[in-house]
Amino acid sequence: MNNFSIFTKSLFATCLIFGTVGCAGSNSTADSDNNTETSEATTEAAATAIDEVVEISVIIGQTSGSAVAYQATLGSTVKIKLLNPDANDEFHLHGYDISTIATAGQEAIIEFTADKLGTFDLESHVTGEWVLTLVVEE
Repeated sequence: MNNFSIFTKSLFATCLIFGTVGCAGSNSTADSDNNTETSEATTEAAATAIDEVVEISVIIGQTSGSAVAYQATLGSTVKIKLLNPDANDEFHLHGYDISTIATAGQEAIIEFTADKLGTFDLESHVTGEWVLTLVVEE
């Protein structure tokens, strides 16, 4: 998706949201409730139309390694779920400088907006293993 398309969809969603909010100025309780429901539905529809979520689940030692590459589109939300079943661990996403700590057997989550183009490595600071590679493209 190119930047113009993302910008156009974002502008359209913003206009929908502000247009709906601007028209919600009724004194009637029933009208206010209906406008609130309409506003929430419009906001959800607009968010769904422009948002992309990339979900990645990794189990250390099973579905991890430097050869494991995932792709995301610039501007998308990336949600990485990390699990080390055997040990406490600390994970670091290079280039974004995001870190998280996971207790053995419990899932840790790194969630962020992919706002940088390029190739980024996720590393375990405990094992030194490259957990995965994330490629962010337009």
